[in-house]
Amino acid sequence: MHYKDLVYYKKFVLKHILPRKGSHDCNNMMINVNDINQCKSINTFMKDKVTLVVALCSTNKKGFVTHKFDVIDCIMISSKPCLYQMLTIRKNKRIKCENGLPVHLEA
Repeated sequence: MHYKDLVYYKKFVLKHILPRKGSHDCNNMMINVNDINQCKSINTFMKDKVTLVVALCSTNKKGFVTHKFDVIDCIMISSKPCLYQMLTIRKNKRIKCENGLPVHLEA
């Protein structure tokens, strides 16, 4: 496994897997996603455990997998300060896998 893939995997988990602990309020979750002084307009968090997502990538180690997930979309409603509205839905999401790890969630 390449170091670069591990870095992208850790960023993927931080940005797209619903945290097991702490608040599931979009305003709190987006603190770890947004860059300094920049609000991301929308971000999707999958409610499934990271082990499920890794298992999906084990079938397609280098490519894309599509799966239906329960997700939370955090949609920006204000940029100063960054404030978000939560939308909980179930939809197909496409994930890019590298070396058996999820590294990118397509919009």
